[in-house]
Amino acid sequence: MKDIKRVAIIGAGTMGRRIAFGCLLGNMNTCLFDNVPGVCEQAVKAVHTLIKERVTTQKVSSAVLESADRLLSYTSSLSSCVNGADLIIETVPENVELKRRVFSDIDAQADPRALIGTNTSSIPGSWLADATSRPEKVFNFNFGKPDDRKVEVMGHSRTAPETIETVINFLRNLGLIPILVRGEIVGYAINRVWRAVKKEVLFLLDRGYSTAEDLDRGWMLDWGTSVGPCGLMDMVGLDVIRDIEMVYYRASGDPSDQPPPLLLKMIEHGQLGVKSGKGFYTYPDPAYQRRAWLRGER
Repeated sequence: MKDIKRVAIIGAGTMGRRIAFGCLLGNMNTCLFDNVPGVCEQAVKAVHTLIKERVTTQKVSSAVLESADRLLSYTSSLSSCVNGADLIIETVPENVELKRRVFSDIDAQADPRALIGTNTSSIPGSWLADATSRPEKVFNFNFGKPDDRKVEVMGHSRTAPETIETVINFLRNLGLIPILVRGEIVGYAINRVWRAVKKEVLFLLDRGYSTAEDLDRGWMLDWGTSVGPCGLMDMVGLDVIRDIEMVYYRASGDPSDQPPPLLLKMIEHGQLGVKSGKGFYTYPDPAYQRRAWLRGER
């Protein structure tokens, strides 16, 4: 089993930053790459903010912050980023052709022994693996929010057992809990449960049976969570939600799997969620964070 000592993250957006944060908690040398100018610099600041917030609340040791500058780097060169990496993690948008191009570029420039993982919400690794010369070293995993401890892990028919074993050990060394999907399926396992909830919520909203606030309020009261499905979709990004739903639709051909008109209209109007300042809620002060709101008061 291969030890992971250096990680390269390709794509420094929301999930790239979240994964970098997790790697730093595990004292892992981590390099970020993004082909959009300025994104890596923003990502490094965002990762430091994530750590500082958790040092303040004593969720994370101050030693993590002290080591962050030493462990986290970034580069404008894909080749430099993957050079010497034992594990390369792709976190580009949820688009199969884009991911295949990135996988091919990574494969051409990385050490032949390096593992390549896709952090995708829905796309199976088998749709990407043959873009490389190392399909046995290609796998899926799916990180959640920064404080989520579970990470779903999934191989495909050609993934080597040693690859999965190495990835599971890597996650455990980061203090995370791997959830193994024992057979390839669009959307993993736990994530498909979330998808069923998300799909039904969007259906109810699109047909006018309920409101985002009432659905979230009821969910939060029933399950004791700090956010409901609509608030969570805002965090993910409604454009990302649309892209994920399109993966399910292309895989099934079932018209009911298409993103509903309500979601498409919100995206068309620039209502993408947290990142645009408005989605189902308005940010940075969403209504569901107010105690009175949960009681049904304004």
